[in-house]
Amino acid sequence: MIVGRVIGWFLLFCALVLLGWDAVSSLDNGTWGFAVLGQRWYEIDQALGGFTLNTLQAGIERNISVDLWDNVFAPVLLWPAVAVFVVPGVVFLLLFRRWGGGRTQRRFSGKR
Repeated sequence: MIVGRVIGWFLLFCALVLLGWDAVSSLDNGTWGFAVLGQRWYEIDQALGGFTLNTLQAGIERNISVDLWDNVFAPVLLWPAVAVFVVPGVVFLLLFRRWGGGRTQRRFSGKR
């Protein structure tokens, strides 16, 4: 359960970083808007000197299916990057939250 909460908080932290990045970018551009996931992934990829986005596309198209890339991955890359991390983060936090409130003392523990 704690692993799910940690993943949820990590995803929300990533969303907060992306939101800050969008805010700083909007100050440069003069207009407010959310960047899409594909754009942010490309910018991170270029900064680190990698080709993960192109490699992922080639691997999926060659080894799995071209339709999977065209119908699933490509549309997700056009979604706002903040939303891609906020939605699963909130879902993880709701699924793995503590359901009984805080810790309760056992009634019949034998210690008095």
